[in-house]
Amino acid sequence: MLEVKLTPELDTALSREARRARKSKATLVLDAVAQYLQDADDYQAVLASRKHRGRTATLDQVKQRLCLGG
Repeated sequence: MLEVKLTPELDTALSREARRARKSKATLVLDAVAQYLQDADDYQAVLASRKHRGRTATLDQVKQRLCLGG
């Protein structure tokens, strides 16, 4: 279990968003943490890919190489 102390400003903004989204504040925080961890994992994968392969390609370049049109 984790307890997080928010500033009054963040708490107000979170409450406002929870009402707008019709979700609980806990759900919004959980979703935000999950998204952050996914983004961090993706970022680390990109760094590892660049370190080991050094080359990247855009989606359009990959489609062209695979003759998928694009």
